[in-house]
Amino acid sequence: MGAYLNKAEVMQQLEWIVRILLAGACGGMIGYERESRKKSAGLRTHVIVAVSSALMTVLSKYGFQDVVGEFVRVDPARIAAGTVAAIGFLGSGIIFSRDKNVSGVTTSAGIWATLGVGMAMGAGLYIVGIITTAVVVMVEIFLGRQGKVSRVIKDVYEIEVEYINIPGSTVGERIQEELEQTYGCKILKFRVRQRGGCIQLGMLVRTSKGKELYRLADLVGEYPEIERISI
Repeated sequence: MGAYLNKAEVMQQLEWIVRILLAGACGGMIGYERESRKKSAGLRTHVIVAVSSALMTVLSKYGFQDVVGEFVRVDPARIAAGTVAAIGFLGSGIIFSRDKNVSGVTTSAGIWATLGVGMAMGAGLYIVGIITTAVVVMVEIFLGRQGKVSRVIKDVYEIEVEYINIPGSTVGERIQEELEQTYGCKILKFRVRQRGGCIQLGMLVRTSKGKELYRLADLVGEYPEIERISI
């Protein structure tokens, strides 16, 4: 009888190990996509998050069965809930803000999703975990800024142009025309300042052709009075 119970325990733990390995595989799929795009959190980070979250879920659900009795009650969700709260510290460390641009939000959300996938696998919800992994990977591939359908996603850019104030100059009108007609920009804000002998244009635009805005630099050759163009 004792040998049978030991064998049953071994088989049970092997099943839990399979759950953890499946979680690592799903986390690796999400992490590989991030790694291919040179993100701060890549393959290793996502695998570790998925494996550790699956382990914590297994511990939370099954790890204290030997102490449960008439006078001992255990909350099977306590460790799992703590894992969800703890992942926020890792996710927030991935988000960066520089030059009024925020990056890392999608990767941070992917870390959070990987945690959920790992927990689903640890709880034995294999189909839920696998389908969620597929959804996350598809979103990252097709809906990211460099994704397959990124041309339909519009982002906001801040453009500043400084040029010498020459009477009759059409720099301002030409730049506005380029933004609206060539790049399909919607100008959200338009600011004009005079500083010494120069005019400073500040524009906040929304466009799906953000990667092509660098071509505005070609206007420097056409208008020598332009001192600076920054995006």
